[in-house]
Amino acid sequence: MDDFVGRNRELETFERCRAESRSHFIAVYGRRRVGKTFLIRHYFKNQFSFYATGLANADMKTQLTAFHTQLVQFS
Repeated sequence: MDDFVGRNRELETFERCRAESRSHFIAVYGRRRVGKTFLIRHYFKNQFSFYATGLANADMKTQLTAFHTQLVQFS
């Protein structure tokens, strides 16, 4: 994982979660355009049971509604 600079904490968290036999919910948040999506997709090689991204410039209620809708569509 030499492709990432300054992401040691995130990578350690991913490693710890991947090593366990149970499922995890991992929320990665931060400023726009800093590589969050790239980090997740590259590390996990697009092997997700469920994946959702947030909406730009939306309030919390709208974000939660969109997340709920995506979760319902998944199940």
